[in-house]
Amino acid sequence: MKLFVAKCTAILFLAGCSSLEVLKTNFEARMLSNTENTYIVKSGDSIWSIALKYNLDPQTIIDRNNFSKPFRIFPGEKLFLSKNINTAFVIANRAPLSWHTPIKSNNKPRSQGLYWLVFNEQKGSPIYAAQEGKVVISGPDIPGYGNLVMISHPNGFISLYAHCQNIFVETGDTVSKGMVIAEVGSSESSSPMLRFQLRKNGTPIKVKSIQF
Repeated sequence: MKLFVAKCTAILFLAGCSSLEVLKTNFEARMLSNTENTYIVKSGDSIWSIALKYNLDPQTIIDRNNFSKPFRIFPGEKLFLSKNINTAFVIANRAPLSWHTPIKSNNKPRSQGLYWLVFNEQKGSPIYAAQEGKVVISGPDIPGYGNLVMISHPNGFISLYAHCQNIFVETGDTVSKGMVIAEVGSSESSSPMLRFQLRKNGTPIKVKSIQF
């Protein structure tokens, strides 16, 4: 255990503070792998928030636990996760598709770390679906993301739209590429913005590989 902590300290020193969140995720995954790949549901958890936390595809959790719609989970419930949780540092997949820009603006978005795009726009600016798909989260379901829209796309892709103001879609809705799904807001953020992320099979995609 002491050797593992020492290695983590060395990695943090070399990689800097930007790696803290990834290190925490992988530490939690390592601890999880030592408890037979199970997770005890806490208050406020959802399948989608657990999948985000451990970089898993939500469908993996659904299949592993033989869930059926409406996929409800309860505090204290024991979930079985993937048989082989990846405890290595997150390696992002490339995004092979062409995506619709979530914000139409002359202002260029900025990168926040490797995996988030931040669009600083006025409150009420329309937010567009990056691809066709099905809405799996609509609202303040996951702490830290504010009013969140999460859309599941074909081929294992998921898009996230955080800190929305008004949301125009509901969980279970089918959306088309370029459809207005929400408005820019400042829920759980210090200023109006959209934080946007793409994931492939639960793993975040590097923003530099995303093409709009």
